[in-house]
Amino acid sequence: MDVVQTCAARAESLGRSTLRALTSKTAQRTLLNTVLITVASVVLYGFAVLGYLLFYHNYLPDQVTTVPVHLQYGYGTHPYGIASLHPPYTSSSGRMKDLQAYDISVSLTLPRSPPNLERGNFMLALHLLYPTIPQRPGMDVQKILSEGWDVLYTSTRPAIMPYTDPMVSTASRVLFLGYHILFPHSETETLVVPMAERLTFPRGGKLPGSLVLEVQAGQNLQVYKTEVTLTAQLSGLRWVMYNHWLASFMVFTGAFWGLEVVFMAAAWGALMLVLGGVGGGEGSGDKVGIKGGEKGTGRRIIKGEEEMSDTERTFPSTSKQPPLRYEGRVKTEEGVEGTTALAEVPAVGAEADDEDDEIATEGFRDSGIGTSGYSDHLSREGARRRLSGRRPS
Repeated sequence: MDVVQTCAARAESLGRSTLRALTSKTAQRTLLNTVLITVASVVLYGFAVLGYLLFYHNYLPDQVTTVPVHLQYGYGTHPYGIASLHPPYTSSSGRMKDLQAYDISVSLTLPRSPPNLERGNFMLALHLLYPTIPQRPGMDVQKILSEGWDVLYTSTRPAIMPYTDPMVSTASRVLFLGYHILFPHSETETLVVPMAERLTFPRGGKLPGSLVLEVQAGQNLQVYKTEVTLTAQLSGLRWVMYNHWLASFMVFTGAFWGLEVVFMAAAWGALMLVLGGVGGGEGSGDKVGIKGGEKGTGRRIIKGEEEMSDTERTFPSTSKQPPLRYEGRVKTEEGVEGTTALAEVPAVGAEADDEDDEIATEGFRDSGIGTSGYSDHLSREGARRRLSGRRPS
């Protein structure tokens, strides 16, 4: 039973000490700071993720951008088309970037008709202009190029329909006659003509807003579809961010979040210093103060120190010596508080100034540590001796 009670007492004591530790102001302050730091860190990480996504969206171009071009016939010597390099054909991040290499190609989808097969070589002219050109019917290419638009890049490349031997073409048509009947669009040819390789624009310079494509093959050329493809040749940081997007996401968001936490900690520390300085100035009187709350006494009290009682105390001394008396602080006539001192009690048998005062103050004397009985006894003996000395014999 004693062992059980001892264990129970220890458990109860441990529980109380744990409860006191958990409910102490230090623990509450620590918990509050932890919650605030955790919430702030989560919010800052969300901002870091959002910042990286915005940076990724604005810094990286679309790797492949395809712009359809609608050729205009009957307005000039050759069919031409104007297309914008801005949305909706490209995303907001897909606009051409400076210091970024591009490969540009033109795709022509042509039927294998006799006029196209007999055409032979023809030229394609591509012009990149700034700013965006309004698309109006009836515009002439030469007039467009001379109306004050900034031509940032011009390229002309040749193109030709692939040659096929007549015997091979006839045999193919006979063997795949059913297929050609069911799918008439199979008799098409797609020409891909590269117009630029690793084309870059200087930093801070003008970027193309429109393109003008002219098919210099006359009005008899038959075309199903025309497209211009811009392929970004990524390198450096853009290549890393595009091909290793997960690692880039973790590294950049971690870096952004770390910087945010550092700045938050610096701001928090500065705020604590400011608030601590203000609080320390207001509460300095609590840490070090003047005894009795008045200036000029010369004694300072440290915070938490208990002030001793102002009542008189009597301390025993060595043998054959009168006891020592601690006198309380008294105020002088000018209202200034006097200093405390230890004074010797008059010798045994000496006359007291006032018998009533001596007797009245006996009840208010408290002794030193552990000597109250002995001090009171000596005080009473001294009082009786002084009274007996004053009585007439």
